[in-house]
Amino acid sequence: MENPFLRRASELLRDDEAFLAIVSPEPVTFHLKRPGESGKLYDRLVLLRGTPGSGKTTLARLFELPTLSTLLRNQSFTGHKELHAALSACRAIEDDEPRVLGCRLPMESDYRDFWEFPYANEVKTGLMASLLQARTVLAWFRHLRAAGIPPDQVELVTRPESQGVLDTIGGTQGKDLLKRAADVENRMYKVITALVAPEESALAAEVGDPYRPFDHIERIRVPAVHGAGGGTRDFIPLAIFDDAHVLHPEQFRALERLLIRRELRIARWIIARFDVLLPEEALAAAIEDRSDGTERPGVKAERETELILLQSSGRRRQQREQFRTVAKSMATRYLRKTQILNDKGLTVLGNVLGETEPILTAGRLGDLEKNVNGTQRRLKVSQPKREGFEKQIRDYWGDKTALPPHIALAMLSVMMHRYNVRRGRTSPSLFESRDDTGEGSAEPMAAEPMISVAANREVYEAAVFQLFHHYDRPYYFGIDNVCDASSENAEQFLHMSGELVEAVATLLARSKSPTLTPAAQHKLLREHGAKIMKEWDFPQDAAVRRVVKRIADLCLEKSLEPNGAVIANAFGIPQAEFDKLAKTAPEVARVLQFAVAYNAITLVPHYTCQDEVWCLLELGGVALLKYGLTLKRGGFIKGAVVQLALFVAEEPT
Repeated sequence: MENPFLRRASELLRDDEAFLAIVSPEPVTFHLKRPGESGKLYDRLVLLRGTPGSGKTTLARLFELPTLSTLLRNQSFTGHKELHAALSACRAIEDDEPRVLGCRLPMESDYRDFWEFPYANEVKTGLMASLLQARTVLAWFRHLRAAGIPPDQVELVTRPESQGVLDTIGGTQGKDLLKRAADVENRMYKVITALVAPEESALAAEVGDPYRPFDHIERIRVPAVHGAGGGTRDFIPLAIFDDAHVLHPEQFRALERLLIRRELRIARWIIARFDVLLPEEALAAAIEDRSDGTERPGVKAERETELILLQSSGRRRQQREQFRTVAKSMATRYLRKTQILNDKGLTVLGNVLGETEPILTAGRLGDLEKNVNGTQRRLKVSQPKREGFEKQIRDYWGDKTALPPHIALAMLSVMMHRYNVRRGRTSPSLFESRDDTGEGSAEPMAAEPMISVAANREVYEAAVFQLFHHYDRPYYFGIDNVCDASSENAEQFLHMSGELVEAVATLLARSKSPTLTPAAQHKLLREHGAKIMKEWDFPQDAAVRRVVKRIADLCLEKSLEPNGAVIANAFGIPQAEFDKLAKTAPEVARVLQFAVAYNAITLVPHYTCQDEVWCLLELGGVALLKYGLTLKRGGFIKGAVVQLALFVAEEPT
């Protein structure tokens, strides 16, 4: 079976119709609607940052002219109306015509080659800038031609102060501008591919006059592409520089300086991961949603740039719920392209992921009951107190479904241990007590104090966590758990879903029920998490693995305490220590930068607990699956930067 879930990368979907069929509108609305409505997407430098697979390239491709044109031609198709509405809200579409002329330039090709040349940095930056601008202009004309607009129907609208130097870019007429851009690209390409770099003194003759069309272009005027109104249409030219993190760090900053200038009138986006930033910049971006990395004298980042994070970050309000909506929408679109499931009408992933309460075998249930009874005797919990706990558990569960006996027993065990801990903190008073038979005790003993232990959601979560680890009850199952284990990363979600869809297709091929049991889901997801971690291959990956494992070990040890006080999946350090991390522990900051950049850890800053402010290092979904930790947020182990430094420095065992 061809599984579209495993062919997620939007770059591989060359056909725009196929691409649009699998794109969900929710990320566009969530990430881009607000800056689009305000105009910030088009009047300043936009910095889109996220982990691999977070949807950066997908969003960029939506703003290219061929994609917009295809969407407008087919907007009546299933799902296209919502995408049309989302892009209209971002002001990329207006009056049923594209408003932006977007082109995406992948930076993975030959741009870094400039930095190997034996020239001054200013010269290398100038060469890169000329080639980027030439290729951007060529891409704009290529997209216009694909839309049926030949170069002789294109005219530039330029800045008034540029009139005297327009000959340097070929003038304002499309044919001349295209010819000049092609000539510049040809000259630059010869320099890049030369076996021996030309002498710096000979560069002027090799590359010709300076070429800076971005300094002069305001709009690109063409005949109206859609609609019956006729006349002309002014496009906002948009240049999208994708995967800019592959550039040399100094080269990356030079590109930012080039594009951040407020006098530029074209729209420009830089798409990158955190790899290329300095640790303090990357960590600041992850926790503050703003980066000071591009600030310089006379330039304020909040006014000249718009930072858009496409991953879980410090300000995570509603992010999990929003991602669940996005993920379920994507899954439906992909299931429609999975023939064996679509033919059976199985286009909702949640419908094939069974969520019925798992049942323990009779032997394990017997062991659980024996252990709970032993806990009661060991902790000296009276029978009336036990019965009171059991009543609370029944009341908590309600009458919606029958209370599973293993859930009742596990919750009872947690409550008895909580009661014992709280009883130990209470000052006893001595008087004669009676045992459970009603006979007087031989010696005075402490009466059971009035201690409140509630059967609530926390007790339930602790109970099912302990059932998972002690009695092999499936823990990771259901569509929401698949979404949450993905750490708000689209590609990770689709790969996890792909494993489950393969298993469902196998069931169908064997003429069995297509519903995947909780046990099967749990097994597949844990195996997938371990596989992904094993395949980690990025800078500092060994140190990241060590940090993740040590945090996971501490979390698991704490989470398995019998009273279930904290079910943890994060390591907390005081916020004040984190704020100084880049200066006090630069190696730790560097490791954390890559952990965040590759979705191994999410930073949760300014988390208040017990009147203290913490920065939480929350483990990513694949680590939680591998090490068997909760997907629920909030529980953490208190620590310090000095411990992180030890984790980083540890030698592999």
